Amino acid sequence: MKKLTFIICTICLVFVSCSNDDSADRERDYQNLGKMYREILSLSKINSELCTDSDQWDFTAIGSKACGGSAGYIAYSKKIDKTEFLAKVKTYTDAEAAFNTKWNVVSTCDVVSPPTSIECIDGKPKLSYITVSEK
Repeated sequence: MKKLTFIICTICLVFVSCSNDDSADRERDYQNLGKMYREILSLSKINSELCTDSDQWDFTAIGSKACGGSAGYIAYSKKIDKTEFLAKVKTYTDAEAAFNTKWNVVSTCDVVSPPTSIECIDGKPKLSYITVSEK
């Protein structure tokens, strides 16, 4: 009986230590995604450039839902290096898809509709969407 208890305790300790390692790895991966996203926000100029003319802004899909498809959309200034910016967005989106697969992330499977336009509100670019009542 003591041998069985010892074996069970040993197995439990192995699982707990493995799950703690997994938890730390998952947190590290999540932190890396956050760092990438903050860099994209900085490059987009959303928080640093005054929005006075919505024609000076564009948007793109960003991120990956676990079910597939974009997680959302992000506005960016047309004054930035668009090629570099979109490459970073793609890298982030691919990394989020890999994270979702690696960690068996689940999400809603709804489709995120693209914005219809960008508006400058209080000096900030805001993505505009058609509401159900407008259709």
